[in-house]
Amino acid sequence: MKKQTLFIISIISFLLAGSCFYFATRYIEALALERLYAPVVKVAPGKEILPYEPITRADVVLVQEEVDEILPDSISDLEMVIGKRSTQILYSGEQLLQRKLTDDQLLPEKGKARYEFPLTFFNPVTELRKGDYVKVWVTYKSPAELEHLPKPSHFHKSNGTADLLFTTQLATVRDSNGSEIYSIKPNPLPAPDHMDAIFNGSRERPLLNGEKRYQDYRSQPTALASFIGLNLSDQQFTAISEAFLYGVVQIGQLSSPEVVTTR
Repeated sequence: MKKQTLFIISIISFLLAGSCFYFATRYIEALALERLYAPVVKVAPGKEILPYEPITRADVVLVQEEVDEILPDSISDLEMVIGKRSTQILYSGEQLLQRKLTDDQLLPEKGKARYEFPLTFFNPVTELRKGDYVKVWVTYKSPAELEHLPKPSHFHKSNGTADLLFTTQLATVRDSNGSEIYSIKPNPLPAPDHMDAIFNGSRERPLLNGEKRYQDYRSQPTALASFIGLNLSDQQFTAISEAFLYGVVQIGQLSSPEVVTTR
């Protein structure tokens, strides 16, 4: 066999051996990475997810994390979290856990029912969002106006100024067309451009995609709120219905949901 042929065969053999070694090494590295790292969904850098805020694609990222650092019940698929809500605050870089998320509609618990009221029945004193824990109380009319009213039967009037009726959770916020808009911004005197919406029904701004509504959730309502829904017991419903006769029923955000009562 000629030396030139042997040389060519040697080069080809060397290249084949090198290729096999390269691909074998990459395969081993891939196996090692697969065992050492795994995908996990985290809160995106600079983002913060507040309780019951619908999660958007911009809020989360999928990263490769060391297996030893991945928490039990963690989520590895972005599609599993988009549109769901967290039951507690989630900070930048935090792993999303299945047990902290919910996609329910804040349905009433046993012994309660969903009641929707026109927003004109209330005086919101803070910005309110679906899922917020809230205080509901009555600020009384003047003594002259209350003079001919009997003593309340379904709540306790302890003074002449105001009394807390109960604490609960805001279950829904809707516009005049019945569409969920998630949030309320208090505005004692509506702006002129909102007056038409008050009398003729509100109109949502066009949504480019399904997430536009989610993105507006914490910043700007997509329409003017007309109705709010509360999950109430029979006693709470009769108390609030009676309170409308005695003054202005006010509602405000409660910062500590642990103290919510079912008075």
